[in-house]
Parts: sequence; structure tokens; C-alpha cells
Amino acid sequence: MAKLIITSEDKSVTEVELVKERVTIGRKPHNDIVLDHRAVSSAHATLSVMLDDAILEDLGSTNGTFINGQKVYRHKLADGDKVAIATFEMRFVASPMKPQPTGRIEVLSGAHSGKTLTLNKPLTTIGKPGTAVVAITYSAGVYEAAGIEGEGTPLLNGSPIADRALRLAHGDVIDLSGTRMTFLAR
Repeated sequence: MAKLIITSEDKSVTEVELVKERVTIGRKPHNDIVLDHRAVSSAHATLSVMLDDAILEDLGSTNGTFINGQKVYRHKLADGDKVAIATFEMRFVASPMKPQPTGRIEVLSGAHSGKTLTLNKPLTTIGKPGTAVVAITYSAGVYEAAGIEGEGTPLLNGSPIADRALRLAHGDVIDLSGTRMTFLAR
């Protein structure tokens, strides 16, 4: 979740998680973020947060709003931007991006030789029920493979996978009942 780290005169004041779609900033207590200083207007600025975007808008304040040293009226914030209002500095910290799946399986032999399967879901199963099936899972940037069904034992780099999850690395070779595949991490 995106947040603002607010400091005043190089002293940490507070950290505010941006949980609302519209956050008001100003001197008066009705604001979401209250900056208690005479140079802050009663309704100084708003911050609109939608998905991964955060837009800061000055509401016609007397002393202005500055981002990275430049006076702004409306500005899309980027991670690390520094917003200055009076003696306050607010550093914008964007939401951490979740790692996106980038792996794929390339079939090396068998009926589907040369085909590629993109691993773009948290769980992908490969194989034929009753013969052999491998589950490839993706979580927090890590791919793992486990044998889940069938009479044959799938192999990872020549060793049995069995029913426990094994971490996959770029170039690993999976043998599934005679069909060889390679895991490509990028």
C-alpha cells in the first residue's frame, strides 16, 4: 500500500498509509492529514489514489505546494517524490509491486515438441491424469514443482519429484512419462 512519510525540520513526524481514494491535506482538524503550521492553508491539497496512481492537487493554497523543488498545481506522484508544504516534507512511497510470473515451459520431446506454455497463474498442471501430472506453483517470485497424480514418477533433472514441492531454477529439465520439458525463468 502506498504511503507518505511526513517530516518537519528533519524530524520524523508520522507515516500515513494511503487507504482512502481521496486524502485531504491542510491545517484544520477536519483534514485526513493535518499539518499544524500557519503557512499551511486550511484546505491546502488533496491526494487522489486509484490503483497504482497517486495524483496530488493544490487547492489554491496561499503558499503553494512543491514537488521535488518545483511548484505544482496538479502532479502524478512517482515513488520517492518529495512533496513540500510549508516546513513539512512528505516522501511518497509507492505500493510495492507484486512479482509477476515470467516463467514458461518449453517442450523438448514428445507430441508437443517445440511448443511453449506460459506460466502466468499461481497454479499450472501439466500431464495426463492417470499417467503423470505435475503441479507448478508460483508464489512471491518462486516457482516450485510437485508430482500430484499418476502411476509414473515425474523427474526433475533426473531425480524423482514425488509429492513434495521442489524449487525450480532456470534451465531445469522435467521428464513427465517420456516427455521432456525445460523450465525457463525469463
